[in-house]
Parts: sequence; structure tokens; C-alpha cells
Amino acid sequence: MKIIVYDDNPDFGGHQVMSVLGVQAIAADPAHQVVFLLHPDNRGLKARLDLAGNIQLADTPCMTRRLQGIRSRINRRGIKTLCRLLQSHQADLLLCIQGDIEQSSQALIAAHRIGLECVSYLALPHTMRSMGARMGRLRDRINQPMIQLPDRYITISSGMADMLRARGASQPITVVPNGIAAPRIFGSAQQKQGFVLGMLGRIELKQKRQDFVVRAFAEHRQVFEACSLLIAGSGPDRNALQQLIDAHPFHSRIQLVAWQQDPEIFYAGIDMLAVPSRYEGVPLVMLEALARRIPVIASNRDGMQEILPADWTFDPDDTASFVSTFNRVSTTWHDSIDALRERVMHEHSLERFNRNFVRAVVDGESDA
Repeated sequence: MKIIVYDDNPDFGGHQVMSVLGVQAIAADPAHQVVFLLHPDNRGLKARLDLAGNIQLADTPCMTRRLQGIRSRINRRGIKTLCRLLQSHQADLLLCIQGDIEQSSQALIAAHRIGLECVSYLALPHTMRSMGARMGRLRDRINQPMIQLPDRYITISSGMADMLRARGASQPITVVPNGIAAPRIFGSAQQKQGFVLGMLGRIELKQKRQDFVVRAFAEHRQVFEACSLLIAGSGPDRNALQQLIDAHPFHSRIQLVAWQQDPEIFYAGIDMLAVPSRYEGVPLVMLEALARRIPVIASNRDGMQEILPADWTFDPDDTASFVSTFNRVSTTWHDSIDALRERVMHEHSLERFNRNFVRAVVDGESDA
């Protein structure tokens, strides 16, 4: 089987990490030929794919940009070019990598036009309105027809599958939970002064909400008097976050560092992970922390709500709820962490992900 994998997003994130792992598992079978079309600006994605060796790489003629759902409806020339490119490869299947329904949506339209079977690997089936996107209500109306374009869907949790169906998807949907490699260390190991709360991920305040935790530190000084905050990541709002930290009364105890290529360094330096996101799929950082016996407090949304105990979650718009959860989990996390770790290592192992991803793409099945 010849499979074209398509991702025209110029940014690299957690969904691309999982996509590369899954595509590598497909390409490991000599019965499958894999061509990966990616945007040339996505250097992180290209670097990971280069390591695979047995995947043919080519540039896409299109790129995901802001308001891409609207752009995809009017980019006639670009989609014609993409149609010709897809036809030239004479593939059996197109695997479209989509963070949300707008990303890489030009490939959905092109595949539909030329009659090429299309599988969407979709992490976030949320509406634009629920994600707080600009012109969200209008974009949701424009994007709605695209929900019907793929022949099949792969998504990352049962909650995401339910969300897809609620948006009108009638196609087969296969759930393939994210997977992580077995950790090299367990729990925090570095010598630290006091308790360290950590956040790791893309610095994009509308979604990831790093500013929410910084504000909580300012509003509840007595609670965090003996606590430090370590934030690791990069992204479009890094400068804005740094300015907020510099103005913080406890700025000396809040550290903003670059994205960690080796996450073990980050996890070794924290006692607890915070995931205050407004929306998510199933965050890899949450799974990685739990696998290392590091407690996680998170907003009561999406994949965090599916995996974490209810009393480990908080209202993402309420700093008092965050503080209450922090206090509670700080003293009780030992009671739940071993069961959570066992669940993560069983349901979210990398071996299980690879097996299920290949089955989902090739056969439309999984044992999830």
C-alpha cells in the first residue's frame, strides 16, 4: 500500500510528535510505501522525519495559516495544484494530520475532489467558538462541511470521538490513545530548595494559560510562599509571559526557560506539574509526568478530565479553585499516583500506540 501523509502546518507540536511515531511504525513494514508531504518551514517535523530514513519527504504547495477554514474555501489555484500533486503520486490512501479541523484542510478538499481515500488524524475536534478563536461562530459554520470530507477519522480519546459525532461526523471513527516511551527516571531527583511546580509546553496564553498560574501566585502569596514555579517552552506569547513574570512580586521564584529537548531534565526538577489549559486533547506532558510518579493538577477539561481524579482538577477560570486543588493534591497525591502510573503505562505505552495506529490507518481498527 502506498500512503501519502500530509501536514502543511509550519509549527511543530505534540500532535506532530505522535504522528511521526505512528508513521514510522507504518513505514517499518516493507509492505507499505510512505511519502510525507510537509511544509518546508516546519524544521522540527523535518528533523524527526529525517531520522526515520525509510520515509520519502516532499514539500507541500500549501500552508495552514490563520482563518484557514475560510482560506481553504477560496484557494482554488492552490487546491488545483495540490490535486495534481496528489494524483502524481498514485497513492492508495491519504493520511491527513490535523490538530483541528482547519489545519491541513486543503488536503481534505483535494482528496475529496480526486476521489482519493482520506483518513483524518484529528486531535482537537473542538469548535472554533469553544476554543475562543476569532470569528469562531462564523468559522464553525464555514468549517462544518469539512467535517464530512474524510472517509474515516482517527482521534485520541473517546471524549474526542464523542465531540466529533456531536459535530455531525457520521464516518467511522477509530480511537488511538497517545503513547509515551517508558521513562528513565521516576519522580523528581534534583536537589531543590522548596517545592517546585512546573509547566511544560507551547507558550500560547489563550490556550495553555501559563499566565493564569502566574496570576494565582500573585493573588495567593501565602499559599505559594515556599514554592517556586518553573515554566519551560517556546511560542508566540513568550515575551508577553516574560513581561508578566518581571512585574510579579515573586519574580525571583518564577523561572522561564527554553523548550527542553530532553524532558527528563525538566521532570527531574519539579515536584508537581500544572496543566491549566482552556482546551486540550490528551496532553503528552500529563502522561509523561504520571509515568514518572509526578502528580498533575489540571483544568477540568478534555483529556485531563478523562484521566485524572476529579479532585486533581480545577476550574480554569478560578484561581481559588486552582489553589484549593494545589493544596489538596500536595498532601494526598501518594494515595493515587501508583494506580495512575499503572494505567498510563498500560493504556498509553508507545508499543500499544504504534500497533493501534498502524491498524487504524491500514484497516480502520484498533484494540483501544
